[in-house]
Amino acid sequence: MVIDWLKETDKYVIHGAQVIAVGAYTAIKELTGIEAECFAVGKPKDKPGYPDNIDDIPMCQIEQISKDKFIVVGVTELIKKVLSFLYENGYKNVYPLTKHEEHLLMSEYR
Repeated sequence: MVIDWLKETDKYVIHGAQVIAVGAYTAIKELTGIEAECFAVGKPKDKPGYPDNIDDIPMCQIEQISKDKFIVVGVTELIKKVLSFLYENGYKNVYPLTKHEEHLLMSEYR
């Protein structure tokens, strides 16, 4: 589970800014006390629909993230496209939050 992977780091990035990513961030924060460095998105953050921050965690573009940073992918509906982009662009520490994984995480949190 993602919680076990996060024990290896003190910071991570969450890819996504919608319900799945925010829910995962909230559960991870409550269960581990670890906060995300940022919410990474593929589109420029100044596009309509993206806030400047979520829970005082800044938004950033995925291209700004170091290739060795631990990334939790919190987008279930676009996961194949996001994972292809990350792997093709050399991101090494990627944890895809599948629907099953999200369910387990939220069950643990509640």
